[in-house]
Amino acid sequence: MSKRTYHEMILDPFQEEALDAIDAGKSVIVAAPTGTGKTLVADYLIEKAMREHLRVIYTAPIKALSNQKFRDFKKQFGEDAVGIMTGDVVLNPTAPLLIMTTEVFRNQVITEDPNLEFVSHIVFDEIHWLNDEERGTVWEESIILAPPKMKILGLSATIANASHLVDWIESIRHEEVALIEEHNRVVPLEYYYFTKDTGLVDYDQLWRYYRRKLKDRINDESPFGPTTHLDLIRTIQRSHLPALFFVFSRKQCAIKAMELANIANYLRPAERKTVEDKFIHLFGHEIDWSSSTRQLKRLCSKGIAYHHAGLLPSQKVIVEELFLERLIKVLYCTETFSVGINYPVKAVCFDSLNKYDGHNFRPLANHEFFQMSGRAGRRGLDEKGFSFALVDLGYMEKSPPPKFQLNRLEPLTSQFRLTYNTVLNLTATLSQTQIDTYFQKSFSAYSYRLSSERLHSELVQIQQKLEGTHQHLCEEVGSFNCPLKHHPKRKELEKLKKAYKSLGPRKQSRVYGRELARKIRTWEKLLSQTPKCCVPQQQENCYAQSKSYLTIKQQQQELQNAIAALPKENAFLQEFEYKKTHLRQIGYLREDELLPRGTCASRIYVQELLVTELIYSDVFQQLDDDQLNALLSSVDFEARKNDMFHRTSVFDSTPVKEIAEYIQSICGQDAVRYDPRVAGITHAWSQGSTFVEVQALCNLDEGDIISVFRRTIDLMRQMREAVGDSALRSRLKVCMGKLDRDEAAIMEL
Repeated sequence: MSKRTYHEMILDPFQEEALDAIDAGKSVIVAAPTGTGKTLVADYLIEKAMREHLRVIYTAPIKALSNQKFRDFKKQFGEDAVGIMTGDVVLNPTAPLLIMTTEVFRNQVITEDPNLEFVSHIVFDEIHWLNDEERGTVWEESIILAPPKMKILGLSATIANASHLVDWIESIRHEEVALIEEHNRVVPLEYYYFTKDTGLVDYDQLWRYYRRKLKDRINDESPFGPTTHLDLIRTIQRSHLPALFFVFSRKQCAIKAMELANIANYLRPAERKTVEDKFIHLFGHEIDWSSSTRQLKRLCSKGIAYHHAGLLPSQKVIVEELFLERLIKVLYCTETFSVGINYPVKAVCFDSLNKYDGHNFRPLANHEFFQMSGRAGRRGLDEKGFSFALVDLGYMEKSPPPKFQLNRLEPLTSQFRLTYNTVLNLTATLSQTQIDTYFQKSFSAYSYRLSSERLHSELVQIQQKLEGTHQHLCEEVGSFNCPLKHHPKRKELEKLKKAYKSLGPRKQSRVYGRELARKIRTWEKLLSQTPKCCVPQQQENCYAQSKSYLTIKQQQQELQNAIAALPKENAFLQEFEYKKTHLRQIGYLREDELLPRGTCASRIYVQELLVTELIYSDVFQQLDDDQLNALLSSVDFEARKNDMFHRTSVFDSTPVKEIAEYIQSICGQDAVRYDPRVAGITHAWSQGSTFVEVQALCNLDEGDIISVFRRTIDLMRQMREAVGDSALRSRLKVCMGKLDRDEAAIMEL
């Protein structure tokens, strides 16, 4: 049994191993299933660093997790010891323990921020976000550029190629990195599928039931009734609550919570009173509440709630607090709730096993399913955790439910992308040799070398096999000169000719007939040569051997295709030079020297080209402060699919569009993201409208409206750092103040 304890808890062997590696001064990667206690390792490291008066940075992939960590650590170490820097919040930035999103850390390392000088450790929570298509680059750049004397602690859910990740980190940082993997969960998990007809079943039972029902059906009607989330909750509510119910739609989270609240109540009167008091404490008198807060209170007072990115920050906080106090028994939530936030439950439910990824619906990946299911099973409280997935039998053939397997986890892959900001910062801080090394250090280049070596060695083995097999074969095997292939094809051709003849002239001239004639001509050409005349013995030998030969030949072709499809090893370097050419064309670089525009853009991390061009144009002078806020909120805004806005024109967008078109003419269509439809709501807020009045101008969720204002404030904060003009800096400060108020002020922290 493990001997070492931490805060009177007996440690699991993997935790003990991780703490020993930290004590030995090593960088450490811990890969373990969700819910096994990885966070304890980070807590230990932070406590140790604080005792030794060292500085630590804690990075997380999403703001919700950053905010939660900030609140937790503040309780533990006190107000002064903890600071936070996310895209939209900066508090106490010189504190010894700094919580930040990975983007902020990457911006600090790429500009060689002197504040990093005394940081001893960086914690990357959820390091497997390297895999994230949108944001994986930020993680890679952070790891590549983190100063060598700063030790890394990476926490990850189980990943297929953890050793591959660690080898890469060791190769670029030239240090030993301890890999600690744990595959077993303290609280084992059981996985079930659910339909109203079957109850809780495993994968094979589900298919057996489905096939039996189809066989027994009397007419063509579907023998399966519909199943809803309420059926599942009724089945599990006696012995499997509290539960998280994952729904991949914000709107459906709220709808389903209300449907359950119509038929269920999980709280006793005293608990209900606690919930109501908490709401009054946080939101004041009920008469001043928004309709969504009223709705949330109605649900929470029955032990039911929902949670997604579209809630107001204060609404998220109250749901999270009530959940931690075990006053929420069923929480409908979106996927982000499974990222790092430590809210274990007895059961996790899935409304669907498909999710919309911004482009189309696709089945959940293995790692996504296990990350979310991993929230089930509370250590010290439950003997087992449970994962329940809702299935619609009506769609079984069309989209069968995925069978998730832990041993089939997808490997981490690099998502490295180059931005103009990165190009400018690398040009400013590194020599050409260092830049070459930088790209060779990317996880992408490392993975390329591994894949290339593996594919080439497989190709060598295949070619040796081919030579071995080929000795017994005639060289014509597999071609139409070989009688084994020629004669069967000739018979097929005769059949085709007969079929064509029987069509008659009218049908021969139609599309089908013309297609058949074309096929006949092609085959006649292929079979025009007389096949080789081989002795029967040779033919028998070829027949016996050719099958394996042709299989190996196909494998050879596939390997050659895979090698050809690998990105060129110096693809990033080429792209880097290509982007530098653009930057020279638009006056940001002279050879490798940053010009004033280039220096400005190197300090802006969203839409750096558009923002810089706006700063250097006379657009701002023609706008008042409210219009300026409206314009800046349109920069980098990306509407969700069904977002709608009142059509208002609060400033003349023509000069901005001209600037955007100029940038796109040189740097390509994707170099600018700008959507002025959002300007109306920011303009109204900046002019002093109430939150309710702003809501009437669009159909955005409340949290998304707040997010628009906070992103705009963050962009202005970056611009103030980037410009030397003191009048513009003062003006931006005033503009920030107009947005940073009431509901949009930082109140969740």
